[in-house]
Amino acid sequence: MVAMDPSEPDTTQREARDLAELTGPGRVDIVRMALLGIDSGPREPADLDVDLHLSVEVDRVHHRPGAGVSVGYRVGYDDGGGARVNEYLVASTAPRLPESERVALLADGDRQVRVWRHPHDPALPGLAPACDAATVHGWLTDLGRPPAAPVRLDLVSYRPSRRAVLRAGAGDDSVFVKVLPPRRAEALYRRHEVLTDAGVPTPRVLACPGPGVLMIERARGHALAEAIAGAERNPGGLPGPDVLEAWLDSLPATVLELPARPSWADRIDFHAEAARAALPAEAGRIDRLETGLTELLARTPDGPKVPTHGDFYEANVFTADGGVSSVIDVDSVGPGRRSDDLGTMLGHVAVLPALAPHVYAHVPGIVKEWTAYFETRVDPVDLRARTAAVVLSLAAGTSPEQGAARLAVAEEWHADAQGRI
Repeated sequence: MVAMDPSEPDTTQREARDLAELTGPGRVDIVRMALLGIDSGPREPADLDVDLHLSVEVDRVHHRPGAGVSVGYRVGYDDGGGARVNEYLVASTAPRLPESERVALLADGDRQVRVWRHPHDPALPGLAPACDAATVHGWLTDLGRPPAAPVRLDLVSYRPSRRAVLRAGAGDDSVFVKVLPPRRAEALYRRHEVLTDAGVPTPRVLACPGPGVLMIERARGHALAEAIAGAERNPGGLPGPDVLEAWLDSLPATVLELPARPSWADRIDFHAEAARAALPAEAGRIDRLETGLTELLARTPDGPKVPTHGDFYEANVFTADGGVSSVIDVDSVGPGRRSDDLGTMLGHVAVLPALAPHVYAHVPGIVKEWTAYFETRVDPVDLRARTAAVVLSLAAGTSPEQGAARLAVAEEWHADAQGRI
């Protein structure tokens, strides 16, 4: 099976159908059949135990247009002996997933759905050991950091078949365990090497204890989001826009030798399709925004390729005493446009007031100040168009209410860009 082009009507309709079935009432039958398939091999629906008292609650939905739908479920059922079993399962229509005995394959005509128990993700062979406290205890001991108490593991994030991040330990003694498909893990390790060798403030890779697993030190300082939230009571703790750009300036020229990754603006068709799937009632607005931004980006000057972070925003930037102390998630470091990094920062910060109005009521002033500085560094129209594209990319990964609010913010940036032509 090959990845599908999200621009094809059949693909859009197929994924809309998959999304509806994996999140709708049909999810219960999918999970029921998968449980039998994982445990006991193929069986007919008539063999099912009607007394399972099966409950299937949708936890998270991951939709990547053209690359399938994955849904995480909180599942509960009776084990037949009077005990209640609670598990986490994932169902996915993603193509090219590796075969595994730990995965149930459900086929229906031209569609295949694979279901597995967390943490047995077929694309992330390192996830199961990374979720085992005893195994991670051994990894930390091998690093010369044997825990004084049982290892505490917290799952920070999980995107089925793509990545997972766990925090091992607590406080200053914690490290992060990042799990990726093995080839992507090798590429990430190379990026960390380039930055560490150049002395760029970013966490070091401590070890690679298994296929696709990187143990990474804890970033120094606090997330920029905290400095933004507290900017009114502690203005000295908030780095200025020039300080943020100085970290980008510290990226070495060797970054230009790394493979380039498409920016959010480069994949505006992908993100617009995801937004339409998440906000079908707003499809017309999204169509107009996608068309307008595509036209704007085509006419703005294409600046020189420079070293870029690729995902430069307030959750990935850490600060201390008004400076940048570290920057995490360097998966996308490579050649690109400075306006994409600056637009990514502006776009993410611009949506904070809608997320927590009381905490971030003062943020529009910060955005205005940062925009005024950034537009002296890159083309002002290009900056605003790329900021709008970033905000559009954020519309699908949240609640419908937040998605609609982000769509409105993207429209404001687009209108501001058009007004400066």
